[in-house]
Amino acid sequence: MAKKKKHAARRPKKNAAKARRRPQAHKLRKKIVFIVIDGMADLPINNKTPLGEAKKPNMDYMARNGLLGEIIPVEKKLWTDVTNASVSHIANLGLLGYDAKRYNMKRGPLEAVGADQPFENGNLAVRCNFATVDKDLVVLERTAGRNSFGLDELARYVNEHVDIGIPFILRNTFEHRGVLIIKEKLSDKISNTDPFRVGECVRPVEALAPEAEQTARLLQDFLDRARGIIEFHPVNQERIKRGLPPANYILTREAGNHLPAIGNFLKTHHLQKAVCIAENGVMKATCMLTGFNAITVPEMKLEPTLDFIFDSIENALGEYELVYAHIKGPDEPSHDGNFHSKRAMIERIDKELEKFKNFNGILVIATDHITACKTRQHEYGPVPILIYGKGRENAARFDEFAAKKGKLGLMTGKKLWQFLLKK
Repeated sequence: MAKKKKHAARRPKKNAAKARRRPQAHKLRKKIVFIVIDGMADLPINNKTPLGEAKKPNMDYMARNGLLGEIIPVEKKLWTDVTNASVSHIANLGLLGYDAKRYNMKRGPLEAVGADQPFENGNLAVRCNFATVDKDLVVLERTAGRNSFGLDELARYVNEHVDIGIPFILRNTFEHRGVLIIKEKLSDKISNTDPFRVGECVRPVEALAPEAEQTARLLQDFLDRARGIIEFHPVNQERIKRGLPPANYILTREAGNHLPAIGNFLKTHHLQKAVCIAENGVMKATCMLTGFNAITVPEMKLEPTLDFIFDSIENALGEYELVYAHIKGPDEPSHDGNFHSKRAMIERIDKELEKFKNFNGILVIATDHITACKTRQHEYGPVPILIYGKGRENAARFDEFAAKKGKLGLMTGKKLWQFLLKK
């Protein structure tokens, strides 16, 4: 009997020792800063890319003292027509290690979430562009000059003066972008009105299934009424005076009526707190849906935007184990076909990375997709990734060519996070 008592007395002490070790191991895990530079990768022009040609001493230093590889955020089977469909939301899910083909993820509801707008499954959310058209509805500017002057006022005016018999809200989200939420159970099987090319006419809203006839009529009615009241609004008169194209039409695309349930990133990877730093939009939305907190980047010019993002990263590291930051920058000059502007933007971002040379954690520099200056659109293919603080391979530099030879090889998002969080 005495032996049994002695044996029983040892067991709780052993379990208690294990319990003490668990939080200690958790505290020893390195903090991670994951920076997604939107559209940074490119297709070579005369064997050159903006990333390869950029003078970026800090990224190159981290390449010499870190690890390189490639990742394909969007699988080939999901990459349909990148001219007429967005890939950023799918790409971000891929970077986070999710199998995006499991989810029927529509862009409209994500725009609502990313703009902090209430959305209920069943309601219709549509991605919008404030655009410029002529009297015959030929598109002159798909993005209204990428300038948001007065667009909040136009959205407010539409909300107050357009009546389609059903409650709705139009919200300007970021630059020329917006989201329309019609608060009624509606089908999302409707066509886009955006022709995706300058010089072509706005397309009518068409039902792609019999149950979407009501949706098509409602949305077309909204667009016609909205155009009638913003065409000669004082905001557009002021935009013209400032040399900006008038925002006299609202193009719509990528309607959706539900948000799928997605597994919690933090629970999957045994993290306590993670935060996303991004502008209103789908990068912020996809992170929020997977359990991240969010810090919204306000709409500003490049310099104050970078100041805000990197100050926010520094501040967030005191509270969060994972800081996931999105920098919009290089994607836009890519869509404009401006190789030199894209290179200069990468060089400017690189200056901010000097403070991470002595970072006692893991820094990841990645991108969500290729945005090619040559084609001015998103292109399918692997993109480079750099991991600093998790090993070294002494690469010469960081660009698309060096990444293909990197020790990390071609990774999936799932394998990337297994590697980053491995103790």
